[in-house]
Amino acid sequence: MSLELEIPFETIEGYQYIVGFTEVKSIPKEYNISVVNISIALVSNNIETNSLKTINKFIEFILDYLKHNDVIIYFYCDTAPIKMRDNRKEKYTNQEFRFNLFTTMFNKFKSEIFYLQSVIISDNEKGKHYTALISRLSNVDKVDLVRADLESFNK
Repeated sequence: MSLELEIPFETIEGYQYIVGFTEVKSIPKEYNISVVNISIALVSNNIETNSLKTINKFIEFILDYLKHNDVIIYFYCDTAPIKMRDNRKEKYTNQEFRFNLFTTMFNKFKSEIFYLQSVIISDNEKGKHYTALISRLSNVDKVDLVRADLESFNK
């Protein structure tokens, strides 16, 4: 069974996305589980803002995918510009803001089957990289191996 999947999605605001799942085949280590990259690609132009319903829908896509595939999902938050309120007290990078929003929304699902493991990599040249590993709770030991390998890139 192929782990590749593309889901076209249009938000209630009319923005179009493609949610893609792609198996990562260039991993130098064997974890006895497939690692799948998820991408959430905006197809529309001139996006203003997404509602929390949209983020919840992205999370639903991920959880549904995990129900049908016993894998570890690797989610890397991108650095594309976003609009943030000027009066925001905390100042975040675009990637950090997306990461915090996504992980907060995911954790609100309070899943008893799936969980999210945050992985933040420090890079002296490019700043921090915000990623998440998402899988079934039964894969905690395998996720910990992937997390440890990712954290070995800390500089």
